[in-house]
Amino acid sequence: MENPLSIDEVIFEERDLQIFNIPDTKTKLSTLQNYFFPRLEILLTHTLGHVAEVYDLNPYETMTFVYSPSHREKAKQNTDFGYVHIGVGGKRRNDRQLKIIKKDGKPFTLHVSYLTFKVLPTGTMHVELMPFRQNVDDAHVAEIANLIEKHRDILYPLLSLAHISHQSDQSFCELLPLNEAITPDEIGVFGIKLVSSKYYFPVDLDRGLYELMLAFILLYALEESFIRIAEGEEPNLEFMLQQFKEWYINLHTPEVTAEEELEEEEYTEVETAIEIPEIDSYSFVRAGRWWEVLARDKWRCLSCGRSAREDGVLLEVDHIIPRSKGGSNDVNNLQTLCKKCNIGKSNKDDTRL
Repeated sequence: MENPLSIDEVIFEERDLQIFNIPDTKTKLSTLQNYFFPRLEILLTHTLGHVAEVYDLNPYETMTFVYSPSHREKAKQNTDFGYVHIGVGGKRRNDRQLKIIKKDGKPFTLHVSYLTFKVLPTGTMHVELMPFRQNVDDAHVAEIANLIEKHRDILYPLLSLAHISHQSDQSFCELLPLNEAITPDEIGVFGIKLVSSKYYFPVDLDRGLYELMLAFILLYALEESFIRIAEGEEPNLEFMLQQFKEWYINLHTPEVTAEEELEEEEYTEVETAIEIPEIDSYSFVRAGRWWEVLARDKWRCLSCGRSAREDGVLLEVDHIIPRSKGGSNDVNNLQTLCKKCNIGKSNKDDTRL
């Protein structure tokens, strides 16, 4: 049956989180599926429509939907992983084996990377890309790391633009060089991830969904490349990132009227209004330190006083003395600002805006 909701009507509310408190596991998982999956499917389908537009491809050709919890009524055992997600992973290939090798030397039959929209019982929603859901051979880890290193000049500013950071639940390591920094504990369900900002419920198009879709669309370029590598094909990451950049700039460039086109100076100003961050302005702040700063500042912007939970603003961790001027990642040089105030601060050395 066709879902009657449209993306404009999709909203994730605080009361939805009560489902995570249902004591019976089987009932909880079934309820999570029935309450969250229909809205998440609309969000995913709508986002994949933009993916097709941005990258000029059919996302359903190489990708398949992935769900959690994958609870079945007649299952012998039902596992509660403590979250809900829906997204995409590579399709199973029956005609050939994947190029990824397990630690025991056997080839994988299922792709090991997932890109998902994820809901946590803490009342937040984010986008998450897992390059390795399971232990893989060192050669595959190195190939992924080399791909990111090769395209870092265009990739890093775009990650900054979409507020995507790198984290590991076990221990944090710098993303690059990934093949040197990675540890066995950082591969698997609790391992290395690329994550968007987290948005507190309620979440809808005016409060978080747009930013989440933007992050998903960008990370799709990486997921597509990971799938290609696993299948022994050449990734097309640089071209896809360029497509995303051009799409983003066009999306945020106002339409110019015929009268405005006659004013060359005014037109030039519109043309150059959208800027992609410089690579030097982007660094992975250690995940633990990021949350430490937000908690220290009581989850409020130190400039305007607004909070993520009460006002729905996007909070960022800012370098008081900018990195471009020698500022460090020490907590004493970090402060919580909302996105609007952080843009206004730019590269000024100031704690009061």
